Amino acid sequence: MSDQPPLTPPSQPSPGFEPYQAPAYGDVAPDAPTQQAPAGSAPVPPAAPYPVAPGPYPVAPVASPYQGAPVPYQVAPQYLRHVAPTHSLATTSLALGISGLVGLMLTPVFFVTFLAVLCSPFAIWTGLKARREIRANPQAFGGEGLATAGFITGIIGLVLAVLGLVALVAVVGLFVAALSSASS
Repeated sequence: MSDQPPLTPPSQPSPGFEPYQAPAYGDVAPDAPTQQAPAGSAPVPPAAPYPVAPGPYPVAPVASPYQGAPVPYQVAPQYLRHVAPTHSLATTSLALGISGLVGLMLTPVFFVTFLAVLCSPFAIWTGLKARREIRANPQAFGGEGLATAGFITGIIGLVLAVLGLVALVAVVGLFVAALSSASS
């Protein structure tokens, strides 16, 4: 192991470090070459200013964790928006819908159709309830897409579970009919 302390951001800027200062509009670059017009020709125009256009929002320096330098930009207020937290029933609905579909896929191996039959109706119910509450108050709740996905996976799981149970009953009925006809 080394004897050096772990890396942490410095609390004070390094010696000799000067934070970046954005030039004002119209300032001439300090390294702009000065040219003299040849004798008998038109005068040379002054050096072009920095390409900094004044915007509708003032640039306020923001504290930076890097060397104490300010960040020379700011996000305009119209691009900031409040993101509402995801409704818990939307997440629950999607989890129930997915578990119902996974239960159906595992039915031929583990006979867990009962899990899908139980999860899918609850996925439909919680998905509908979450969508209603999200639409009633969109500033307080988000996740309508999750609620819709849970609702749809619940419907798919329920339809497939019912079809699977009908097929199972039909196969058992045919097997019993074949055994009874073979024994008579």
